Amino acid sequence: MSRCLVLNANYEYLAIEERWIDALGLVIAGKADVLEAYPETVRSQYLTLPLPAVVVMRYLVRTRRRRAIFDAASRTVVFTRDGFTCQYCGVRVSMATGTRDHVMPRSRGGPDLLSNVVTACRACNTRKGDRTPTESGMHPKHPPRGLTEEEKLACLLKTVRTRERSVWQACLRRHGITLWTSRAA
Repeated sequence: MSRCLVLNANYEYLAIEERWIDALGLVIAGKADVLEAYPETVRSQYLTLPLPAVVVMRYLVRTRRRRAIFDAASRTVVFTRDGFTCQYCGVRVSMATGTRDHVMPRSRGGPDLLSNVVTACRACNTRKGDRTPTESGMHPKHPPRGLTEEEKLACLLKTVRTRERSVWQACLRRHGITLWTSRAA
């Protein structure tokens, strides 16, 4: 059937339940409330319940994550933020042909954070090498930065079916929910 977006009690992203029965189990056990439901219903001998699309936990669930989900400069996150475009020459790249480039090289103390990593084609990354933008004469067209709420949502929903995506986005916009607290990247 359909997956369910699970939000923490503070309305931050918590998880995506792959099986609708698990999300319904949270609701029946009184651990979560349905914020948005799909048009379909689930029936038992005595109950008819809406199929949950978005649920909110009743109590704050503590997670062990020390870093925000999208602070890590993974290939998917960096390429999505930069629109799959080399930030030095402007050529389009794919997950197979593109590379991540540290603006301030890691060998010189540059961190592996979104605020220091941009998308680059292999030729530009090789040409820049282990030098700073000033030393190489290559400056990114757009400086590296953290993700906007829309970009975070795009990364999260990249693998979600169109039907689920439209229901989730409509619910989040209608309720004015942002999935992540704002942190400097």
